[in-house]
Amino acid sequence: MINIKNKKILVTGGTGFLGSAICKNIEDKGGIAIPLKSEEVNLLNLESIIQFMAASKPDYCIHAAGYNGGIEFNRMYPADILHSNTIMGLNLHYACQYMNVKKVLSIMTSCAYPDTGMEFLKEETFWEGLPNKTIRAHGIAKRTLQTAAESYNEQYELNAVTVCVTNLYGPKDTFNLVRTKVVGALIRKFVEAVNENGSVDCWGTGAPMREFMYVDDAAEAIVQALQKYEDPSQPLNIGTGKDISIKQLVEYIVEATGFSGEVNWDTDKPDGQMKKLLDNTRMSSYIKISPIEVKEGIKKTVKWYRGNKEYADSRK
Repeated sequence: MINIKNKKILVTGGTGFLGSAICKNIEDKGGIAIPLKSEEVNLLNLESIIQFMAASKPDYCIHAAGYNGGIEFNRMYPADILHSNTIMGLNLHYACQYMNVKKVLSIMTSCAYPDTGMEFLKEETFWEGLPNKTIRAHGIAKRTLQTAAESYNEQYELNAVTVCVTNLYGPKDTFNLVRTKVVGALIRKFVEAVNENGSVDCWGTGAPMREFMYVDDAAEAIVQALQKYEDPSQPLNIGTGKDISIKQLVEYIVEATGFSGEVNWDTDKPDGQMKKLLDNTRMSSYIKISPIEVKEGIKKTVKWYRGNKEYADSRK
């Protein structure tokens, strides 16, 4: 197990939703978090990354940066999503081996898994099919992180691993409707509908099953994975092991916001992948956490959002 106390850990996307939670967790454990800020370092520019690493001299790296959004964002910008995420990941692995970083952990998402209708998404099935068409560009780009971990380990003996994280939500998420995902979009819609006494339109049928994890729980699991997980040959799933329907999620948000109007399901809009539940059997061998229940996490997120609405709505 890696002892991170007094160790420098570079976190790409370190001022973002997940990255800021990871940095806080590192600091709470006595480590020194170095958030890589997009306004200071362009991850699409290899020289920029190497210069930053030369100055900061990190011991370890967690790659949490990404360019993504919900179904509509993926529909509008698949080429940009593919290019940005792929180049960022490849540049980071090259820079880490060049600067002799001791270990790099990259974060993938469940959209990288094949859409085969499996009951559980297991690590050994990671390459057995294509991601769902609605998020394929993002999924394929994230798969390059797993390939990079294997390749740099094999050629350069870089200690590189990946984790595959389920759908996250919580404070500091993006609530900008162009970029946000399902939880953020729904919370914003229902909070605004309460204020305006309106109705809310929800995409699809509400039938798809999704797994949701509170961001602080994910950050704890990711830092533990940096400390403990050493297998470059396949990702390590990080999730709660439980899923709920989108319709159930809406009911939790209705309750948390106090919404009393009408909910309309627009079945002309796509549902997306019907089921994405990560098998967390292997995770339990490395990581010890007690995830917060979705209902309670939604209440905390709604409370934070109402207190930070202007900031949250404007985030890219």
